Amino acid sequence: MIRPEIQSPRPLTGKALFDDLTEDTAPAAAQPVLAKAREVFGFVPNLAITMAAVPAALEGYFHVLQAFGETPLSPIEQQIVLMSVSRANQAEYSLAIHAALAAKLGADADTVRGAGTGGAIGDPKLAALRRFSEALTVSRGQVSASEVESFLAAGYDRAALVAVAFGVAVKTFANTLAHLAKTPVDAAFAPALASLRQGTESRVQALGG
Repeated sequence: MIRPEIQSPRPLTGKALFDDLTEDTAPAAAQPVLAKAREVFGFVPNLAITMAAVPAALEGYFHVLQAFGETPLSPIEQQIVLMSVSRANQAEYSLAIHAALAAKLGADADTVRGAGTGGAIGDPKLAALRRFSEALTVSRGQVSASEVESFLAAGYDRAALVAVAFGVAVKTFANTLAHLAKTPVDAAFAPALASLRQGTESRVQALGG
């Protein structure tokens, strides 16, 4: 008698791997950082809950984000960097968050749209920041001398170079994890993402796509 093959259940992947992780079920060591996230946003973002699977990773991420906030770049410039990195990494979760934060900080709609869609940015210095941040991300740090020169010529210095590299490293971790876990965009940031998608569609139509 031939016994039917017994197949093992397929391991969980993507979002299903994290579905049982919530603010309430997250490890105790992660709770203080999740509480801080709630204070900042008014709720706990989905990606913070995902990171809570490893409390040290969650805590470390929030520490380096805070450190990035202390770099010489202005608050809006910092958001432009984080948006640009997220766009280069095709990470809609972080793109939505930083588009919303940039707008809240006072960035004009055209700047937010340009940084989030690759469209034009009226401020030439911010446009240079967007280009360099994307180039540094896509090239994995192997930017050309001319790209560095163009960035410096726009009014930035070596401290800004370090700050952008720092931002790339910080955000790439979040982008990678959001892709891995298929983390859904929080409802609070969904309007910002919808606006960027609309801007992308309008840009494609304008280009004859």
